Order: sequence, then C-alpha cells, then structure tokens
Amino acid sequence: MAKATPEHQGFENHLAAVLPPKLRSQVLGAVLQELAIAAPLGCLRSDLLQRIGPGDGSVYSPATLSKALSALEKADLISKSAVKAGRNGGRPPERYMIGSDLWAVVGVHISISQNRMHRVTCTVRDLSARLIDAGSLPLGDHEDWGRIAEQVGSFVRQMIGKWRDGRPGGRVLGVGVEVPGHVHRGDVLEAPHSGWERVSPLAKNIGEALREHLTVVLDNDVNLIALREMYRPDRRTRPEGGAVVAVFDEGVGAGLIVGGRVHRGHRGAAGEPGHNPVFVGPGDPHSSLDTRDAPARAGKYPTFSDPCTCTKLHHIDCYAIPERIAGELGRPLSEFGRLAGEPAYDVDGNLTPAGRAFWTAGSALGHGIVALLHAHNPGWLLLLLPPALADVDVEANAGDRRTGATLYRQAIETVIDEHAFSSSASDARRGSSVLEVRATADDPHGGPEKAARNAAVRVLDDFIAHALKRDECVREQTVEVDAAVPTDLDEREQYRERLLALEQDLREILKKYDPEGLVRGETYANQYFAEQSKLLQLVMDDRLDSDSIRELWVRNFKASKLLADDRNLKDFTRALETVQARWALAGR
Repeated sequence: MAKATPEHQGFENHLAAVLPPKLRSQVLGAVLQELAIAAPLGCLRSDLLQRIGPGDGSVYSPATLSKALSALEKADLISKSAVKAGRNGGRPPERYMIGSDLWAVVGVHISISQNRMHRVTCTVRDLSARLIDAGSLPLGDHEDWGRIAEQVGSFVRQMIGKWRDGRPGGRVLGVGVEVPGHVHRGDVLEAPHSGWERVSPLAKNIGEALREHLTVVLDNDVNLIALREMYRPDRRTRPEGGAVVAVFDEGVGAGLIVGGRVHRGHRGAAGEPGHNPVFVGPGDPHSSLDTRDAPARAGKYPTFSDPCTCTKLHHIDCYAIPERIAGELGRPLSEFGRLAGEPAYDVDGNLTPAGRAFWTAGSALGHGIVALLHAHNPGWLLLLLPPALADVDVEANAGDRRTGATLYRQAIETVIDEHAFSSSASDARRGSSVLEVRATADDPHGGPEKAARNAAVRVLDDFIAHALKRDECVREQTVEVDAAVPTDLDEREQYRERLLALEQDLREILKKYDPEGLVRGETYANQYFAEQSKLLQLVMDDRLDSDSIRELWVRNFKASKLLADDRNLKDFTRALETVQARWALAGR
C-alpha cells in the first residue's frame, strides 16, 4: 500500500480499485507504459512477454503478465482484439491497446500572456490521447488567478459532464493543466510573461472547482513537449537522455529527459535557458565585443538592451526571441515574419541591420544551448523554432542570398561548433552536422489543442509512475513474493509452488537466450527442469556466476552460439541472477 501525496490520492484510489490480490502495482504500470508508447496500434501479447519486466533486464513470467492483463482489461483500462490468423490457422494472436470507451483523461491549456487575449482550451481524450471533444473559453482578468481557477474548473466540469452523458460507467483518470512559467507541485511559482507570481495552490483550486475528487497535475509548456517526445514510437531507438529547446515569441524554454523521465529539478526550475546570462557581440559574425554598456533605446518595442521580463539584464530572452529581434529593428512582433526574410547583406557585402540583429540573437541562443550540452550531455536535442526561423534551407541560403533567418540558424551552429566540448555537440546532433529543427506551428505537439493533449499525457505518465512506484509518494516497505504463489498454503506447499514458479521462470529465460533452440526439445527440457537439474541447483544454492554457467552449458551443448556471444551470455547470467534474487527473497 502507499501513502499518496495529496495530489496523487486520486491515482491511489484508481489503483486500489484495479489491483488484484498478490499482484504488484509495478506490473500494471509496466504494461500501461508499454501500451502507451505503442499507442494507438497497441502490442501483441508475445511482444509484451519479451519487453515487460521489473526494469533489471529480466521479464515477468507469462502467469504474472496474464494476471496483469486480465486485471487491466476487467477495469477497462486496456482492451484487446484478435489479429487475423495466418494460413496455418491456429489461435489468432491477441493485440492489446491502452484505453477503452469508459476511460478518459482531460488536458487543459491556459493561454496567459501580457500581450495577447487569454483563453482556456480543454480537450477530453481517451487514454491513447485520441481526441474525443474539445472546447475553448475566453478568460477574465488574468491577474485574478483565483477567479481563473474557478473559471477553468467550471469549464472542465462542463466538458467532463458532456463526455459522461450516455456513459454511466465512465471514469476520468485525472486532469492535466499546462501553463507557462516555473511550476512545482501544483503551484505557479513565477511566470514573468503572464504577470503571475506565487499563484498557489492553482491545481488545488482548480480541483476544488471540479467538485469531485480528481487528480489535477500542473506543468509548463516545454516540459510537456519533452514528455510527449518520450511517448514517440521510436523511443527505443534513441538514447534515454535528451532535451527539447523551444523558442517562443516571448521566451526560450527547455525540457530535459534524464533516465527516460522528464527532469524537473528540486523545485521544477530545471530547463530555463532563457534566463541564463549571455554577453554577445553587436551583430558581426567576426566581432567579439559585447553590449553590456549599450544604452536602452527609446521606443515602444523592447530591444536587446532592455531588461528581461524577469527584470534582469543580458538574459538569453533579451536577445534570442522574435519579440526582441523585431524590437531591435524598431518594428512590432507582427512584422517578424517579413523581417526574417530580409537580406542579411547589402549589395556591397556588408551586414544589414537585419543581418546584425538575427546574428546576435542566434549567437545568444547558441551559447545557451552549449551551456545545456555541457550541463546535461543529452543524447539528442530537438530545437523548436517559429516557422519564419525553422522553414529555412540553411545550406541553400548561402553567400549574398542569406536572409536574417539564415544567419540566425548559422549563428546557432557556429557557436556550438566553436564552444561545445568534446563529443557533446555530436551527441546532441546524433551524427548530423546540425541540430534537429522543427517549426512550432508544424510541430505535432504545438498549438492550444495539442498543448492540452500534452497535459493529458502528463496525467497518464504520472499515473504510470505512481503504479511503478517512481513518484514522490511514500510507500511501506514490504516483502513481495511471486504473484503466482498463493500465500494461504502451509510451508511445504508454498515451497513446492515456489519451485514450480522458479522452473517456469527458468524455462522462459532459456527460451529467450537459447540461439539454437536447444532446450525446446522434450529431452533437454526434462533434463533442465527436474528438481535435481544443475541449473536449478545453481539458482537455488546462490552459486551463479558466468564461469559456472559457461561450464554447465559447454557440458550439455558443446559449441553453442550462446558462448560465442559475450553480451548474450552476460544478459543470460543477469536474467538468472534476477530470478535467484526473487527465490532468495521469497524464502527457501
């Protein structure tokens, strides 16, 4: 059992209603995570058997997985369908998908800005993030955050009620809310672009306005984009550590992924490159002068010399964003697209004002990215830029034909090339000569509805983390025996049941790591799974090591391919060690 944090109590209630006796919640979490990554296509049962385990390189037994699938299907958290059988007939394989018509998750995007109309966008989605319904509502006075919480909660309540019509058994997993700024545990600690500060407790107030006990989780925009990247189907082909850097009209943000999880830091402030100090040249690619003493220009548009929205000077947000670039050229943000297409050089080959402004801005962003590379060494980095900066063929736009947008992009890469240490740049570029760039408007994670979708995914991710016991909830330390072994038997019967479970685990491991299928024959199977089997005894007597396994394998199978592959042998040994640890934990 768990002592859930207040914001996760709703998750604990859902989990308690689903979890059957003698099954660990981590198994349910592992199944849901795998199906969420594979959504909407789902996974075959055979694939789940190969991929799902406790995170130590081993896999759960078929009996344990069957129990988890049955519990999740009974609770309607997953569904299954039969795949058309092949020519040879036989029982068709089963494909499992996350979600059903009876579960929904709600995602909310709150658009708060000092320079724009303020709205709330709400989407209702199934657990695969497929859109069911969406709506938006203008907000009132954006400085009255208490009133905003009431408006948002009331609007979400209406959307949930609409979805529940005709679904008497419909359940909502939770509500995710995306807001700009520094967010931690349901509070907005600071959001300078919106004028919000110490908006506490926003998530709790929204939850109270819902008038029912639902988990409400809060996060900022770029963290949620990074989270969504984790659920891409190609997740397994990319390093677990990565980063997303996003340039918006009024600020630069970043989302960091460490160990396959979004890293938010001690109080949610990780990934704020826009507020890093930077001192860049006045726009000339060959100049090293800085603008620390440049006077602020008189005018109604903010320039490079004006303070950041957080009131401090020389932040990356003072240079790298469209609002400041346009302001530096004396124009409003609405003209940024045109300015980005202006020539960077005049007919004499000299930098134009646009060329200087865009080079300075790109250089500032490049320095911020270099700092991120050195602090986190991500294995991939996605750079999201406004369309006017992203939709540029940097290599084709060479020589005198270069535009301001071209110079911006080239400045980023030049600074990275000149200042990134060792392999940090090539790691982030994943072997390419430049960073991966995507336009915010074209990004599948961009726009109000898609931002709300990302917030909905955060709810599912938090629920999975809660089931996997990887969140901040405090749990009682209990010894958990194999789920397939009943606990209401006497000592001798329990030993016999554990021995049978151990033999089954060994059988699955041998099948997985046996290249020639040597143990699939009945003769060898009987040899390996008799109680006096040498392998069984090695596991039971805590005498496992690579040498003993190699000796046993050579004696029985001679020149096996398993022995020629050190990595396969190492994985095989690790899997056996995991089973051995479970045997010892359960008691001999």
